[in-house]
Amino acid sequence: MDRMLCYTLNNTIVKNFKYWEDGSDEFRPLEGSLLPLWKFNYDKSRSLVVSALCWSPIYPDLFAAAYTTGDIGGPEGDGMLCLYTLKNPATPERAFCTPCGVTTLQFHPKLGSVVVAGWSDGAVAVYDARSPTTPTVISSTTMTGKHLLPVSQVCWIHTEPGEDLCFYSVSLDGRLTQWLVHASALVHTDVLDFNLHAQPTTPSPASSKVTLEGVGTCVAFRPDDSSVFLVGCDTGAVFQCSTAATTHALTRYPAHSAPVRDLAWNTYHHKVFVSCSIDWTLKIWLQYHLSPLIVLDLGGPVASVSWSPFSSSVFVAVTDEGRVHVYDLFLRKCRPLCVQNIVQRRRVALTSVAFNPFFPMILVGGEKGHLVSLKLSPNLRKPHKDAKGADEQKIRDIELCKMDRLIAISRG
Repeated sequence: MDRMLCYTLNNTIVKNFKYWEDGSDEFRPLEGSLLPLWKFNYDKSRSLVVSALCWSPIYPDLFAAAYTTGDIGGPEGDGMLCLYTLKNPATPERAFCTPCGVTTLQFHPKLGSVVVAGWSDGAVAVYDARSPTTPTVISSTTMTGKHLLPVSQVCWIHTEPGEDLCFYSVSLDGRLTQWLVHASALVHTDVLDFNLHAQPTTPSPASSKVTLEGVGTCVAFRPDDSSVFLVGCDTGAVFQCSTAATTHALTRYPAHSAPVRDLAWNTYHHKVFVSCSIDWTLKIWLQYHLSPLIVLDLGGPVASVSWSPFSSSVFVAVTDEGRVHVYDLFLRKCRPLCVQNIVQRRRVALTSVAFNPFFPMILVGGEKGHLVSLKLSPNLRKPHKDAKGADEQKIRDIELCKMDRLIAISRG
């Protein structure tokens, strides 16, 4: 009944979600807009910060939101993990209260009801949310490898059927840890410990190894090779590491002059990734190249970035200034196609953004529990001229060619 009532009350929004197209895009080929759709207002979240967002990879209308009392490393307080559906924005489908802030989360790529979350007290917890009142929760403890400081990011790894579920966590205590999910416990293995390399020895002239520094603030595993991953640090550096050689980083990218907030591999071209930082910049990188392909100044600390699932050249980023920036590097490298304030009357710092993998829409979260979905106008999701009527493999080849052309131009 709740869903039927919401559908009736939000009939205009439903129609906009299905049919809205910004007619002015025809007269502005290099500009676009974002149409606000549903707002997700939950009374218990009004004093909290949306620290992380993640769409379900299985159910197009389902997403998870993490809530904490403040920035990572901020004051302690209660938190929440909520599962929402677009069919009923008035109230979450599941709302799980936690004794401390939830700083990060991610849906399992194959199991639609399983979510892993990181807490501000250093614990990680795996939720099976099939039950609305008594979810199955397996969490780490001080006896089973719990982190000592807030968890800054968690990331599932693809496993074969029959294997234990596996995820990684990176924390401000300097550890990057692998976790295997057993029936009633989590088994951990520390893959990296930045603290062990705080006082590096002088390498020999013949050594090509790079020493780790600082502590990890974010992590991203390469989509086609889970043994290769990137770690962003509070020093501004980005390290490319391997689970097969954990003593040293393979490559050090001199990315930023301030802490790195987010990293993301390109959806189509798996040698391209993006980094963003509170130094106001966002940079596009080609793997193994120590100078960025593209450097963008967004005019404020950049909180989060997300690649589009339907284009290799489109991404969206949000800043502490309350603005959403949408770029299409294939159409225009230096300027965004859209810069839009999410809240007009008062400033609300934005903290997270996520592209829906099925629909041309994004989620944006920020302070004071602010959580809104927005639809991209046609210019922000314009397909390549050769993609019309093409099959999936042809579209992938087109998107790879677009990024290869960008790489050739940027390096030339």
